[in-house]
Amino acid sequence: MSQEGLALAVERMRDRGMGPEAVTVFEHYYQQLEEGAHGTIPEDTIEPLADLQELGEVRVSDDDARAALRQTAVIKLNGGLGTSMGMSGAKSALEVKDGLTFLDIIAKQVLALREEWGVDLPLLLMNSFRTSEQSLEILAKYPTLPVDGLPLDFIQSAEPKLLADSLRPATWPQDPELEWCPPGHGDVYVSLLTSGILETLLEKGIRYAFISNSDNLGATCDPEVAAWMVERGLPYVAEVCTRTKSDRKGGHLAVRKADGRLILRDTAMVAEGEEQYFGDIKRHNTFHANNLWVDLSVLRDRMAERDGVLGLPIIVNRKTVDPSDPSSPEVIQLESAMGAAIEVFEGSEALLVPRTRFRPVKTTNDLLVVRSDYFVLDDSSHLVAVGDGPEPFVDLDPAYRLVGGFEKRFPHGVPSMIECTSLRVIGDPVFGRNVRCIGDVLVDGLARVEENAVLEGPRQGSAGDTRTVDQHLKAILSSLDPSPIESVPLTESLGLVVARDVRSRVNLPAFDNSSMDGYAVQASSLEGADESSVRLRIVGEVAAGVDPTFSVGPGEAARIMTGAPIPPGADAVIAVEQTDGSATGSVECRASVSTGRYVRPRGEDVSEGSVIVSAGDVVGPRTIGLLAASGHASVEVHRRPNVVIMSTGTELVPPGEPLGPGQIHDSNSSMLWAAAVAAGASAEIRAAVGDTDAELLAALDDCVANADVIITSGGVSMGAYDVVKSALADKGVEFVKVAMQPGKPQGFGYLSGPGDLRVPIFALPGNPVSSFVSFEVFVRPALRRLMRLAPERRPVDVATLTSGLRSPEGRRQYGRAIVSRNSDGALTCQPLAGQGSHFVADLSRANAIFVVPEAVTDLVAGEKVDVILLDS
Repeated sequence: MSQEGLALAVERMRDRGMGPEAVTVFEHYYQQLEEGAHGTIPEDTIEPLADLQELGEVRVSDDDARAALRQTAVIKLNGGLGTSMGMSGAKSALEVKDGLTFLDIIAKQVLALREEWGVDLPLLLMNSFRTSEQSLEILAKYPTLPVDGLPLDFIQSAEPKLLADSLRPATWPQDPELEWCPPGHGDVYVSLLTSGILETLLEKGIRYAFISNSDNLGATCDPEVAAWMVERGLPYVAEVCTRTKSDRKGGHLAVRKADGRLILRDTAMVAEGEEQYFGDIKRHNTFHANNLWVDLSVLRDRMAERDGVLGLPIIVNRKTVDPSDPSSPEVIQLESAMGAAIEVFEGSEALLVPRTRFRPVKTTNDLLVVRSDYFVLDDSSHLVAVGDGPEPFVDLDPAYRLVGGFEKRFPHGVPSMIECTSLRVIGDPVFGRNVRCIGDVLVDGLARVEENAVLEGPRQGSAGDTRTVDQHLKAILSSLDPSPIESVPLTESLGLVVARDVRSRVNLPAFDNSSMDGYAVQASSLEGADESSVRLRIVGEVAAGVDPTFSVGPGEAARIMTGAPIPPGADAVIAVEQTDGSATGSVECRASVSTGRYVRPRGEDVSEGSVIVSAGDVVGPRTIGLLAASGHASVEVHRRPNVVIMSTGTELVPPGEPLGPGQIHDSNSSMLWAAAVAAGASAEIRAAVGDTDAELLAALDDCVANADVIITSGGVSMGAYDVVKSALADKGVEFVKVAMQPGKPQGFGYLSGPGDLRVPIFALPGNPVSSFVSFEVFVRPALRRLMRLAPERRPVDVATLTSGLRSPEGRRQYGRAIVSRNSDGALTCQPLAGQGSHFVADLSRANAIFVVPEAVTDLVAGEKVDVILLDS
């Protein structure tokens, strides 16, 4: 153990006034950290929850509910600063609904419960040292809120942030308060004890506590749960909700096989390589809502038995000392989760509650939905959904991630969401007043959304048969989630998007070294050498890769090579050209040098712990060089999707094999494979399948578990043997006609795989040109969306036509062309003669696609036309 680091940390905690229990808990976790504890829970040690009691099945009398509520206190965890949303004060001070903050709404909820049930229900905030003053100012507006003999808050413990490299307490003179952190919400039990609140509550006859996060407005004190807990004599109850794909990253409860106790497994507790089990929402079909009910008398007994250390699993939280400054030193915060205490209380139970009790605001995506008209506050200040459909899914551009950027882009309030199923925003448009979103909405490339605008996309489950190109592309892009994050070797990261900031593990250079062949000296030894040469005694030689074991004093020099470490005592280098080049004895120096001359200082290029690559950067050769030099053999990126390509038709024969009557070589698979790889994905070709539904479905079942995207070509029209359409029309794939030429018939949807896997599938037409154009217009942007690569679509240029062309009315034409530059440097476009969808030779010759809008039918030579360059 780093006794010095621990001793310094403990001394600082005592100087700050932390109680002995808080210090003991910190020492407990520090020792676990030193011993390399990770707190993982392997899948083979647990069983899923089963046979849960549902809140809707609980039946209690009003008298029992009132009696239970008289013995209950509401405790809100209120130490969060909302730094992930760009806030510096209490997160609960954020206006969240109808001009009210979280704390305003919580106060109104408690006061409404008091009035309804005729009880003095206490409210206590567990504040951090940075949230108390601001929070109490807000609650001061409610003079009847305090209960006699009880404060409105108690302060949770504080502990030093630890430098990641040494485990010594961090120092940050710019803001010394940033040297401290709260020890996670598992500290609520220790803080209740050390603050004296635990004993005070019990003395006042308050035996039970309902504990929840202040940013979860659905977490209200339900008298039925309190009465059920009292009736059953339960020491601890954890609320859980039914899990959806959106909750795959949330912690869940399970049964430990060794002793049958309920335990909490959070993301940080998943054993390496077992992420698929953690994310399997069919196996672990509920998630932990972080709403807890605790018998305070049992808690007091457990704390006494364990000397104040409940022994909750450790959480190692890595951050920077200043969360708003990614270049500040990396630190470790030792934390625990309050929900992990479920294993400490024998006889604990889980209660399945409706989703309405889980309405957290963790991001500005959540904030938009809660502020919108999809929710209202009822007479008891409960947050109630009034929309008919499920809660809208929102994915805002990173420009909206922080509250300041969010407010700037919604200056007149958020859009109406009551008819919206999803909203994705790409870019950073400013939204005007009274914007209304309907269906699945994608906002892409706009600088401003005008006031009173109606943004309408296809509704979920709609079966429209004809679409514009833009409508079909929006329907695809709005449904895609980014590829998962994974750590890959540097040699496999080229072209991928970095998912998290990367910090250097070393200083570059790692040590002071020479930038020249010459002699390491003290600069003062060469004073006056410009007028009269100076001789210095040679005391040694330093080559690159050698650690000098001697020092350089006044009147001395060490022969040194480029890149070699500067020996102790030396502070400059004189170039060999300015000396007589002696190797032994003494060296004649014919010039003076300044301090630092030809010395590359340690960390001059990169300082240890500084951000060298930011999230969102695309990995290139130079990026890989920097990562390698900074000590990284791998990098976290958005995964390269694996694309499985499959053509259909009994007439298809693999390239190189002999053709029989009526057969052709399968060119689409090879072409689409190359296009997918060129877009940045990995790809594999599966053998072409025949013209029966059974053959296609069997082939898809065989590959869906290993595919991130599936592309089929052929079989999407109206023919008798169009197998893709007939086999998949009732399998979650929508087939439409798109107003374009070529590529009118299109299919897109999702296939189900193991573990709730949803794999996007593109069903493209079979003619080679149609298939290629469809890939460029729809699949390529989707692959780049998955990888978070920008721009998602190829840029559009303008060229001058060398000959006229005709285009069908009402359909956007994508034609093949050769684009070149004339003598003035302007682009010219020569349409190719063969525009049929089967002309692969002309497709090969083309280096561009010209685009003619739906409303244009004729263009003559000399007119401008939009072109997409394929080889840029």
